[in-house]
Amino acid sequence: MSRAQPAVKGLPRDAWLLCFSAFFADLGYQGVTALFPLFLVFHLHARVYVYGMVTAIAFGGGAFISYLGGLSGDRFDKKAVSIAGNTFIPLMALSGLAHTVWLSALLFVLGWWARYFRSPPRRALLVNVTPPEERARAFGVLHALDIGGGMLSAAVALLAVWRHIAIGTVMLYAVAPLLVSTALLLFVQRTRVYSSRTPGVASAGPRAPAPRTLLIALLVSATLYGFSFYNLGFPILSAATGHVREGYEWGVLAYVVYLGVSAVSGYALGVRRGSPVRSLWLLGYLPSALGSGFIGVCELLHWQLAAFYAAVALLGLGMGAVETFEPTLMSSVVGHTRLGRGMGFLSVSRAVGQFLSNLIMGLLFSLGRAAPYFYAFASAMLATVVFGSVELTRSPEAPDSPRET
Repeated sequence: MSRAQPAVKGLPRDAWLLCFSAFFADLGYQGVTALFPLFLVFHLHARVYVYGMVTAIAFGGGAFISYLGGLSGDRFDKKAVSIAGNTFIPLMALSGLAHTVWLSALLFVLGWWARYFRSPPRRALLVNVTPPEERARAFGVLHALDIGGGMLSAAVALLAVWRHIAIGTVMLYAVAPLLVSTALLLFVQRTRVYSSRTPGVASAGPRAPAPRTLLIALLVSATLYGFSFYNLGFPILSAATGHVREGYEWGVLAYVVYLGVSAVSGYALGVRRGSPVRSLWLLGYLPSALGSGFIGVCELLHWQLAAFYAAVALLGLGMGAVETFEPTLMSSVVGHTRLGRGMGFLSVSRAVGQFLSNLIMGLLFSLGRAAPYFYAFASAMLATVVFGSVELTRSPEAPDSPRET
């Protein structure tokens, strides 16, 4: 029997390594994500719908890449596959050096696809090295450090833009923390591997949905949520060309607010004891819908930036809950031999929605500044209704004894 890993605040050493690897990854590429729409639209003079097409390709192609990553993690070694994907994310940082739209877009897309390839096996690896009773906390900590690193990255980008440093130069900064992120993955030892199943987490009190029902509802809702989950580059562009103030820094600040709220909510919800089913739709999908609708109102009525940032904060709350509870629930309804594939399916469902979402958002943006956000509101509300209805389904099985799927 393998010796147990030393635990730090309830989480094993390997779990902390994976979480801090995520921190350094986002410390790198999230700043690139914040600056890329500004670079593409204002420096390379691409139209907003072109940006929508680029992000749609990044997310849509990422759906297939994500499934391959999950499948590869199940067939080969989750750690090796995670490292392989992480190694190529720095391609995103090189997109700011390109002098043509197509080359900048290609580098950004390839780096984003590498991120998609890495995410499912890394999530599955986190499940394997974490005791079942600590997995909601683990995903909450993962999201908090992940997005916390992203917030710091966006803050660095904000400061650099404020000091008028060239965007391409700032984007190159991402390479260093991404190398640290990859190095941390190398130290994951897996001296103790736990069962992939997370028993009982799908329970919603006396109304516990059947595992197969929960799986289908989760994938459908993740897709519908994906239809509403546009790249935050659109609010960044909205804030940068606002009715009250204009400037790159106001756009990047929106990203800082979004990531900061998302990080705090992810950690707080991860340690909170409650029904993951209810938390996902009530604290995840619903605030995301309200945040998008509120942004649409701000754009329609020309409200102050403070109201705009409050709406962005609602989006951050929703994302914190979604990133914490979607993978936790997935680990409760898939078999241990298919965990990577299950995480891949989850990413695919989100990415399929995001593909169309960014295309639609880009096209609607050209018709009016408020219209795309009202579309996102409607889609996220539909995801809320679909997954909220899961609580009305009674399970014929015990909640802690789900079937293999």
